[in-house]
Amino acid sequence: MAPAGTKRRSVRQAATRKRSVYVDPDTDDEDFDDVEGEEDFEPVEAQPPPQKRQRTVPRTRHITRSKSVNRGKAGAKLTLKGVGKRRKWNTALVATPKKEYKGPTDGKIPAWTSLPLEILRDIFIYASQPLHERSRAAVSNVDWLMKTARVCRAFSHPALEAYYLSPSLLTTIWPHHLLELLRMPKEKRYLDYNVKTHALHIDVRELAYTAHNRPLFDLSTLVAELPQLQHLELVHPVDAPPFRPVFKVQPWHYPPTLFQTLQEVGQRLRSFRWNRDMINVDSSDLYGFMAQTHLSKPFEYLERLTVCRFNYTDSAEPAEPDEIAGGEAAPGLATSIAILPNLKDLTFISCDVITDKFLERLPRSLHRLELTNCLEITSDMLQTYLAAGGSELRELVLNHNISLNMAFLPGLKTVCPKLEVLKMDLRYYSERMNSDDAAPLYDELLTADEIPTWPATLRQLELVHIQRCSAEAAQNLFRSLVDGAQELSHLRTLILHSHINIPWRDRAGFRDQWIDRLRRVYLRDNKPPSPHMGSLRQYRLFKQAQAAGRDLPSSDIRAADESDEDFSIGRRMSHIQVSPAKAHDGDTDVYSDSSPDKRSRPMRRSRRVAEASQVSAASQSASPPAADSDSEADRDDNSDDWRKQPENHIQGLCNVIDVRIDNQRPRENQFTEGDFLDSEASGDEDWHEGADGDDEEGYAL
Repeated sequence: MAPAGTKRRSVRQAATRKRSVYVDPDTDDEDFDDVEGEEDFEPVEAQPPPQKRQRTVPRTRHITRSKSVNRGKAGAKLTLKGVGKRRKWNTALVATPKKEYKGPTDGKIPAWTSLPLEILRDIFIYASQPLHERSRAAVSNVDWLMKTARVCRAFSHPALEAYYLSPSLLTTIWPHHLLELLRMPKEKRYLDYNVKTHALHIDVRELAYTAHNRPLFDLSTLVAELPQLQHLELVHPVDAPPFRPVFKVQPWHYPPTLFQTLQEVGQRLRSFRWNRDMINVDSSDLYGFMAQTHLSKPFEYLERLTVCRFNYTDSAEPAEPDEIAGGEAAPGLATSIAILPNLKDLTFISCDVITDKFLERLPRSLHRLELTNCLEITSDMLQTYLAAGGSELRELVLNHNISLNMAFLPGLKTVCPKLEVLKMDLRYYSERMNSDDAAPLYDELLTADEIPTWPATLRQLELVHIQRCSAEAAQNLFRSLVDGAQELSHLRTLILHSHINIPWRDRAGFRDQWIDRLRRVYLRDNKPPSPHMGSLRQYRLFKQAQAAGRDLPSSDIRAADESDEDFSIGRRMSHIQVSPAKAHDGDTDVYSDSSPDKRSRPMRRSRRVAEASQVSAASQSASPPAADSDSEADRDDNSDDWRKQPENHIQGLCNVIDVRIDNQRPRENQFTEGDFLDSEASGDEDWHEGADGDDEEGYAL
């Protein structure tokens, strides 16, 4: 049998394999460098090799620096503490220079570690989002939270709570590691992770495939270990744009024991997601199974429900009882949803079952309704539902519905008096990859005689990719917002992206007019921050200078306080001027007709236009202002009158104004001018053996 010293490498490999993101910081070390892994991992005291194995002949093989370091630490105690210290030493080599404040300061650092646990946890949750996307950013955010938990003892608890509140399961092995951690004895754990987890947001691909040397994961076993579980969402990649199976995913269904486990453990769900492809039930018993599940205890307090991929062919809604002669109808999708007593948020994604009177059977007490990629929904169906059950709606989201236009906007103020958020994304996606059938199914988005009305409670308005809209209809849309500014006192976000197919000269004047007017009416005039608020001492000196009657403009403030002597009142204070960052939103901001920012990017004009503007300004200053008796329509017809006339009401409270007007055709893959610029030679030119590189300008042979 080989001595213990010869097994040092295998022990280190075993410890490395067993490590995961689900580890607990050891409370014995102040800096939390000592990390304890799984319960069956024991620190091994490596014995020195026997004397007969020592070699006196010098090595002839080259030894690298990494190997020599590892061999020099071979006799040390093999624990994860050494690994953590070595990682810290490596990160110190590539550490970025620390940025220090150079202004006058008292040198006092706020006691961040003394903040309450709830505040630190909320800070870490905000700073670490997103955690559930299958991207490199999500993995780095998880790693950041784990490193933050090891900064100090005060950060460990809130950072771990921020992660385990909704743990991210980004690979097929992570659910197994989480289940093993939850089943560990409580005396060997740093926290009671079972009660810290309140939400599970899992991609189906992590459950449909097996991990290495592990069986197929059973979700019900994980749910059984989480008594405080309130949110359970199983996301399928086909439920996101472009809403078609880009790649094949192995079928996965809800475990038969999942809902039984929820009832046995006693969870009370607040949100849940149904997917038709994951329900392994025949179409005849589908709605009966869903109705029975909604009547169970775990769904008694359900508030948010998401329904995905319920097609009309395999799950058609049965007729109402009054439409059937002599009998009651079987429960349908809308009927099974209406069973939920506390439902406030309802989302439909890729559901073709929404036809005819489906929306009328939904609950009337909804606060939020989302319809995404529903092919059959029309404005008449939506307007009928809003007239009956839209009085309690606070948020309405209508994205990628190919048959839905804006004909319901003229009556929106009446049917939805409490609406606060309205979002519409009018970009459509093809059902097949090899065909382009993403054109809308309506003839006109908004007619010229349909003038929208807006509820007074509106806070956020987003209308993106407005297409098939005439200039008159778009003008009515923009004018309704300008005229209703006095009633829209709660509006804070205004995003309008419109595609109008008119001549470019008319579109340029139309764009200048309405973008300028909307910004003039709604944009908030944010003042720059005070240059004297860099530190408490800087602000105190500024107040003392004000009390003494001295004027200290920001341009006369010194840049730094290099000495330890006290600043006198007459001495100039330091100031770090903060310049606004330039927006880099890709090629769209560079090549599209976006909102002009006159302060950061002046508009280029020709000499003729500049001279005409100067003449117009001179004539305007010499002549009295135009009379206010002109109507709004008359002012809009003349491109110069809107500059002279003042607006009826200036709201000036919107923090976000994003108005874009162009004639682009919205497509799944949007191309801009940057995609057609000249590039370097591809290297596929004609090549002749023996030819000189300088003499390649002749004709091809």
